[in-house]
Amino acid sequence: MRKEWILAGFCALIFSCGGGGGGGIGSSGGSSSSGSSSVSLYFTDDASMYSEILVKVYEVNLCSDNVCQQKVSLFTNQQGLQVDLAKLNGVYQYITTTNIPQGTYNRLEVVMDKNLTITDQSGQQHQAIFVPMQEKPNKPNTVQCHTNERCYIRFNGTVQPFAIGKLVVDFDLKEFEVNTSINPWQVTEVKMKPLTPQGVQDKDREVYIKVQSVGTNSFTGTWMGKTYMVYITQNTTCEMNGVKYYGSGCINQITQGMCLEVRVQEDPATSNVLNAVKIESEKKQAKCMM
Repeated sequence: MRKEWILAGFCALIFSCGGGGGGGIGSSGGSSSSGSSSVSLYFTDDASMYSEILVKVYEVNLCSDNVCQQKVSLFTNQQGLQVDLAKLNGVYQYITTTNIPQGTYNRLEVVMDKNLTITDQSGQQHQAIFVPMQEKPNKPNTVQCHTNERCYIRFNGTVQPFAIGKLVVDFDLKEFEVNTSINPWQVTEVKMKPLTPQGVQDKDREVYIKVQSVGTNSFTGTWMGKTYMVYITQNTTCEMNGVKYYGSGCINQITQGMCLEVRVQEDPATSNVLNAVKIESEKKQAKCMM
């Protein structure tokens, strides 16, 4: 049986949106009088030997008990959010912002579809599945799948709150093992762990935006019910259907209804006015349908 390693990293980054001191999640400057904190969720990846890795994420939860019966939802969607892990190199993809109760959490759980699609470097797509996995020594993760074709991946251990108000959880896909000798391919080993705040790097943010209207040097669009004004500068690079454009040449390629992957320096969680660093057209409209 031949195994290949997915050379990637997949992170869910959970940022407290409030400033100031205090404890960790639930006790930063973003805390409200009701004992909750505003938390923004991001995904990231480092690198991949595959050109595309499509997964569908249904839930991201924090748990206050060891078996995740008491869950606090960071993200949930019954249709599932389609994420291409291979396109997240060097960026934090903004997902959504929500409020969570103050407290210490003992598990982090991500619920995904059992089925995923991996495209190799030659452009050939391969269907793959997550395989159930029990916790192993020095690998504090479990993977279990249900009859509804959904699997959860859990980090089993205390998710420590930090004084700076942010928590980084790394889906370390370079430690994932994939059995490519059978069809469908099988993801047989996973690794997920919280990172320290020192592990968070200064990266661009990106957000998927459904275009509503187009101006002379900007366009408006929505993501997760939030409306953004995106400006195109002379330093903006666009890639539309495989063709590159620069600066003002970008705006002529954008039309109403397009799904765009927009990389920016601002944080989409806190600002609805963004300056685009890079824009790429997205054929898979499902990425903008949330």
